[in-house]
Amino acid sequence: MLERMAALLAHRCPLGWERAGSLLATGETVEIGHGLTGWNQQRQLARQNGHLLGYAGVLFGADHPAIQRELENPADRLLAALVPTPAIEPALERLTGAFVLALSQADAVFLARDSAGVKVLYWTVRQGRLLFASEIKALFADPALPRRLRAGALPEYLTFSFVPGIGTMFEGIEELQPGSVLRFHRGQASVRRHFRFEALEAEASGAVDDYPALVREALEQSVADCLAVNPNRLPAMFLSGGIDSSAVLAVAARQRPEARFPTFSVHFGEEYQRENDFVQLMVDRYRTDHRWLEIRPAHFVERLRDIIWRLDDPIGDPVTVPNYLLAQAAAQVAEIVLNGEGGDPCFGGPKNLPMLLARLYGPLPGEPAEGWLERNYLKAFQRCYQDLDVLLDPALRREAGGDEALVSVLEPFFHSARPRDFLNKLMAMNIRLKGANLILVKVEKMTAANGVLALPPLFSRRIIETSLMCPPGTKLEGAVEKSVLKKAVRDIVPEPIVARPKVGMMVPVRFWFQGDLRRYGERLLSRKNLRRCGFFDPDYVQRLLKYEMEGVPGLRHGLKLWMLVTFLLWYEQMVDAPLPIQPAPPVRSRD
Repeated sequence: MLERMAALLAHRCPLGWERAGSLLATGETVEIGHGLTGWNQQRQLARQNGHLLGYAGVLFGADHPAIQRELENPADRLLAALVPTPAIEPALERLTGAFVLALSQADAVFLARDSAGVKVLYWTVRQGRLLFASEIKALFADPALPRRLRAGALPEYLTFSFVPGIGTMFEGIEELQPGSVLRFHRGQASVRRHFRFEALEAEASGAVDDYPALVREALEQSVADCLAVNPNRLPAMFLSGGIDSSAVLAVAARQRPEARFPTFSVHFGEEYQRENDFVQLMVDRYRTDHRWLEIRPAHFVERLRDIIWRLDDPIGDPVTVPNYLLAQAAAQVAEIVLNGEGGDPCFGGPKNLPMLLARLYGPLPGEPAEGWLERNYLKAFQRCYQDLDVLLDPALRREAGGDEALVSVLEPFFHSARPRDFLNKLMAMNIRLKGANLILVKVEKMTAANGVLALPPLFSRRIIETSLMCPPGTKLEGAVEKSVLKKAVRDIVPEPIVARPKVGMMVPVRFWFQGDLRRYGERLLSRKNLRRCGFFDPDYVQRLLKYEMEGVPGLRHGLKLWMLVTFLLWYEQMVDAPLPIQPAPPVRSRD
């Protein structure tokens, strides 16, 4: 089983993989496999007195000082610190970093995911056996596990461009949520979310000027933690020209003033909007070794199927391809990369203003009083929510629960007692859904596929906690988004970057599907292919391909076509075809 799983994740094991096994007190067998990459030179598996530990990613400050000199590898030190602990779950909850972890102790197995969700872990219980892996496809190494789509998953994907919450595209397979610990005992699994950052919500107290200093201190410590992962080799940096990635670079450059960081940016050609001038401001100010990466369909279309395979769970955000190509380029010079992910969900970025206005004005005339805020949030994603009734097969739409099922995903967030402030509620949703199920997952999958560890200093446990300690008016100050973050770094980031509004990486799929990707889209989204899978109305998809203006709610043809292409490429490989299990990479036993 473990060898088949490793074979399906060969792209995560460029230097082979290691394995270890042990027995629980119940006599049950526990086995863990872990891929070896360039950045994790020290083993991340440990075994001691029948206990077994494996983790992927990095743990900050996890070494036990009393035994640090005696044991060479961090995994050995961590296990030696955890094994004598009478209450293992509280000890796991205190761990910080960017990691997923598995631990066997006595008669139980524990799984844990870091508080923000930088690394990802999927699991299922089948016939009393717990299977877990960093990618869903590895779970299907068990031939008895059915590859059966969950009814509500496709409408969720088309609405959000990802599958939110614990669910995945498949029945019976769940994503362990950030800040959670799973306990598996005698064939039964229970999950408890321990990182409830919502309870940290603070009322305004003290001087307004205190909060930027608080954010700056948290960011400096978060960057320092990331730089300490490998102090002997510089990480690469992804630069977008926005405040978030610029803030990370500025803080890192001040902590390593002698360093010349390798930095990477993308653009899509001179005919499209570019952030080059803003990126250049940071490159010139901090003397980075910069590389520009131009991305056009010809550079990736032949590899798109393989990129989607490595993406694993379909994510319909076109930024996935730039993420992959950036990681591929960065892997040539670095094994760790720092990015600016996290600034938007943690500090009140885009899409909050429309929701605040909706709440201010209330439901539209004739709009049902129940669920109107949730429906406004679904529309705010500007994906395919308004197209579902004409795009999806009516029987599938009914089986998935219709509009009520989508509204139910958001109801717990809108109706929770904490956070109390509406902006903080929106932030909590963005952190727990968009952050942990979209932003961090796509970056993790696309960087790990290239043997690179991605670390987001602006999406750490410390940053999330600090954000909730800041009053809402410091984050969204009038119409100024991320105000407290901008004030926190104003002295080290050029003013044109601080003052500019959020733009985001505008991947020009709108134009690609009218030009370079037109034939590719028409071939993949042909009536024959669509009828074969049976989910979509071929006539409506043809209207999207022809860029018809009438009867296409919210328009955005290019983004909707990209989401459909992504899903079909994913479906063909993950559901329709036999899994391509090749020989496993070389294995190193952990003795």
